[in-house]
Order: sequence, then structure tokens, then C-alpha cells
Amino acid sequence: MVTFTRCESHPQIDWATPEYCAESYRESRKLTVPLKEEVETRIWLGAAPDGSELFLKEYRLPPRRKAVGAAARSRALREWKALLAMDIAGLPVGRPMWFAESRRGPKLEFSVVATASLGEVMPLPQALKAYPDRAESLCEEVGRIACKLHDAGFGHFRMQAKNFMVGEAPYCRVTLLDAPYSCLWVRGVPARIRRLDLEDLAGAHSVFSPNQIERIVVGYAGDNASSTGLEDFRPGKRTRWGQKLRRIAYYLGAIWSGHRP
Repeated sequence: MVTFTRCESHPQIDWATPEYCAESYRESRKLTVPLKEEVETRIWLGAAPDGSELFLKEYRLPPRRKAVGAAARSRALREWKALLAMDIAGLPVGRPMWFAESRRGPKLEFSVVATASLGEVMPLPQALKAYPDRAESLCEEVGRIACKLHDAGFGHFRMQAKNFMVGEAPYCRVTLLDAPYSCLWVRGVPARIRRLDLEDLAGAHSVFSPNQIERIVVGYAGDNASSTGLEDFRPGKRTRWGQKLRRIAYYLGAIWSGHRP
């Protein structure tokens, strides 16, 4: 019998009671073929009372991390807090519906976050190939979304092409996903974090062509490039490990200085 020791729902919905969420989790997990199944992550489809689809993402601790990570804040809770703050700020993210975790004492067993379905979508790299005539406009839209995220005070820390989802033509709506490492600066995102995210997105090891990178930067700068503090930004050429270590260092600095949502 699965039980939740903590359960929270979006403030604008009233149906996600702890009892409903627990029952929905149990039934959908048992009956639905997962969309993704890995050691740490399982994703499958559930449903809201009105029949609309939900994506359920369960996080588990791998054996190598149980000794040190079982008492820490769960990954689903981090993602829930970030997505909820972004949704309330009006950013184009998958709308979080509810979150839950199960602990045995202080020890984390698993955590899960449910988000509203985005309908028929595909990752940005796939969309650029499927809609070659829309590639430039899609890249500019990605740049604008990255800038909106930063202007709202959020650093993403995992801003990669695969985390942007694109809807079907003709609208090709772009949505940003995967926010468990996002942090919030009330007084605005520092330029170094803006640069870090853009390096992750459009740096030396990105999937984009030089022209697509240029369109992302143009979209990010918008009509007033000086307002971002990155008017002279050009993607760097750091090694993958150099960029990863830089990301980890900046992320740890952000959470240790109180910038979690």
C-alpha cells in the first residue's frame, strides 16, 4: 500500500486532495506502460478528474546515493517549487498540478510530480528538422523564452535544447521543461548566470548551427539588448567538463546563498 507523507497541489485547483493523488498514482502506475523507465526516473500518463492527461514523473534514489541523499530535499520537490513559481509568474512551462513524496522517517523512498499534458509535442532538435522553414523563428522564440525566464528572476541550470518542447504546426508553441535545479533571484538574475544558461543552450557543444545560435542570441537580446547585460555575448568554447564543473559551482553557490524557489 503506497502512502504519501507529503502532498501539495496547485493553488488554483481543488480536486488534487492527498487521497485522490495517492489513488491516481497507485492506479496509473500499475496500469500504464511508462513513457520512460530508468534507474532514477520513471514517467507515465495519468489523468485529472475531467479526463485530461497528466504526466507523472517519479524520482528514485539510486543505491550509490542512498547513504547521503535520502535525507535531502527531494528532486520532485525542487522541480515542483520551481515550476509552480514559474507558472505563477506567467512563464511558458508545463503547468504543475500536484507533488508528493514518501519518506520512512527522514529517509526518502520516492517523490513524484504531476504536470498538465502539453498535447502533441516534440523536443526542439526534432522540431528543427521537422519544420525547417520555421527553424529561425523557433530559435528566436527559444531565445525570447530564455530572456523572459531570466528577467523574471530564474536561473535554469539545465537550459539545453532537449528541454524545450515544440507543439504541432501551425502554432509550434514552445514550452520549457525540467526545472529541478532552477534558482530564483528576487533582484534579478546575475549576468554570470545568464551567460551560464546561454552557454548550456547555445555554446560550443550545442546541437545548433552557427546561424541558429545567432537567431537564439537575437531573440534573447530583443529590441533592447543593453537591458540584458549580454549585448556582447558570444557562445564560448569551453570543454564539456569545464562547462559542467562551472555549472555545478554556480549552482552550489546559488543554493548555499538562499536562492532556491
